[in-house]
Amino acid sequence: MSLPSPAASGPAVAAAAVGAAEWDLLTDQVRWSPEAFRLLGRDPGLGPLSLDQLPARLPEQDRPALRRMMTDALVHGRTPAGTVRILCPDGHRVLVHCAGVPVVDEDGQVTALRMLLRAV
Repeated sequence: MSLPSPAASGPAVAAAAVGAAEWDLLTDQVRWSPEAFRLLGRDPGLGPLSLDQLPARLPEQDRPALRRMMTDALVHGRTPAGTVRILCPDGHRVLVHCAGVPVVDEDGQVTALRMLLRAV
C-alpha cells in the first residue's frame, strides 16, 4: 500500500477532508498537509508535531492506542491504524481515524511513516 505524501496530496485529499502526514526518521523532517494541521488543531505557523510531541495532544487514555500504532509501524513494520481523540488548543476534541504505512529501505528498516488522518 502506498499513501500520497503530504506535498503530493493536492485538491483530492483536501476535498475529502483527509489530512496527510509524513515523518522521515532519517532526516527528522516532518511534513503535514494543510488538512492535517486543521484536523489536529495545529497552527501551521508553529510547524508540524514530531512523533515525540504527538502524544501530548491526546488524552491520557488514548495514548496507549497511539503507542501501539507507532510500535506496530516503527518497530514491526506493520500497517498502523486506529482512532484517537485529539485535544485542540481551544479545548475541543476531535475524533481522528489514522491509517498509515511504514516506508522501509532495502534492508527492511523503517525509514519513514506516512499517515492519512480523517475526522470521524
